[in-house]
Amino acid sequence: MFRPGSPGGEAGRGRIVSIAQIPGGGRLYRITRAVAASAAITVMMLAAPKPAAGQLGAVEALLRNATDLSFYFNTGALMPSSDALDTGDWGLAGFGVELLFEVGRVRARSTAATATVAADDAARQWTEMRIVRKGEQVDTTYIYDEDVLWTFELGVGYGQVTGFRSRDAGLDLRGAVRDLPAVSLYANYEPLGAYAGLRSGFMRTQGVQVFAEDGSAISGQAESFLAGVVLGKSVAIGSMTLFLEAAYSLRHFPSVQWSTDAPLPAGTPRALTLSGWSVGTGIQFGVGLR
Repeated sequence: MFRPGSPGGEAGRGRIVSIAQIPGGGRLYRITRAVAASAAITVMMLAAPKPAAGQLGAVEALLRNATDLSFYFNTGALMPSSDALDTGDWGLAGFGVELLFEVGRVRARSTAATATVAADDAARQWTEMRIVRKGEQVDTTYIYDEDVLWTFELGVGYGQVTGFRSRDAGLDLRGAVRDLPAVSLYANYEPLGAYAGLRSGFMRTQGVQVFAEDGSAISGQAESFLAGVVLGKSVAIGSMTLFLEAAYSLRHFPSVQWSTDAPLPAGTPRALTLSGWSVGTGIQFGVGLR
C-alpha cells in the first residue's frame, strides 16, 4: 500500500526513468531478494513440523529486506451463504500483520524533460544541471524530477479469521483460520493514494472443534489455499499511514479431517467454506529505506 513520505527520500519524486525498465542492478537485486524471501517463507512453513519455528526464522530474514510494516483489522460476512456455517452478531473478524517490499515504480513522463530556468521561475526541485558554452554565451539547463504515478509492492502477511459457527443449533462449532502466509501484489496509484491488489497463500484451520450436546469435543484439521482481491485508500498521518480497504477472499477447505473414527454428530461439516467480503482498516509505517 502506498505510504507517502518514506524514509530515505521524498515519496513520488526521483530521477527520470523509463517506464519499461527498472533502473539499475540494485533494484533488480532487491526484487530478486524480495521474491526469494517470499518463496522461502512459504516452503519453510509447509516443510517445518512446527509452524512457530518456521515463522521466527522467516520473520528474521524478511525484516532485513522490508520497507514497510502494517497492522490491520477487518470484519465481514460469508458470501455466498453456507448451508453448514453462519457468523455471529459481529460477523467474521480478522486481524494480522504484513511486511511490504517495493518492487517497482512507474514515473510520469512530461512533454519536456528539460527546461531552462529564468530568474522569475517558481522554486522547483531538480536533479541535474547542464552548462553549455556557445562562443561567448553560456546556457544553463536544469533537469527536473518527475512524479511517480504507480508504485508496485509485494506483501507477505500473517493473519487470522474467526467468528464462524455452525447453523445447527445443537452443534457448537468453534475455531479459526490462519494465513501462513498470504502473499499479495499491490499496484498503488500515488496521485490519489489508492491501490488494488491480488492475494494468495496457504491457510490452515486452528483449534477447530465441535462440541456435541453431551459435551464431548472432536477436533478437526484442514489445509488449503486462498485467493482474493483488495481495493483500498491510504491517508498520510505524520510519518505513518492510515488505510481503509475492502476485499473479497475465496476460502474453501474441501475436506476436514476429524479426530475420531466414531460417527460424527449430526450437522458436523465435512467441508468448510468461509469465502466472503470484508472491510478493514490499519496503520502502516516504514521500517527500511526505499
